[in-house]
Amino acid sequence: MLVMKISYSIGKAVGRYICGKPLNLYYDGEYREDDADFEPCVPIRQEIAVDGVSVHTLPGGRGLTLMHRGPYDQLGRSYAKILKVAGERKLNLALPSREVYIKGPGMIFKGNPKNYLTEIQLPLKD
Repeated sequence: MLVMKISYSIGKAVGRYICGKPLNLYYDGEYREDDADFEPCVPIRQEIAVDGVSVHTLPGGRGLTLMHRGPYDQLGRSYAKILKVAGERKLNLALPSREVYIKGPGMIFKGNPKNYLTEIQLPLKD
């Protein structure tokens, strides 16, 4: 998947190239309240050059996924479930993990957080 790190102003510049839901890449192997290492991204249909923006391709492969329905502040419960399954199956996880925001707050209206959908993706090492 080709992704571009994005901010609102950059979103205006590359909007026509966006071809999927926004996501975050998480480079920490454990939960961090402060100074977490993450990268907000959007998938794009082709590589383009925008000042101050990095474009890279995410590797494909096998992974473990879970669909979280509910507010973002309850993602921890879903992570506990998916990590429990990974541990029970003795799976070797790779970084970065991903959160894909299928349904969330809109640009104007917050929406109902109980209906937010976030796909948690944990890539597996070969």
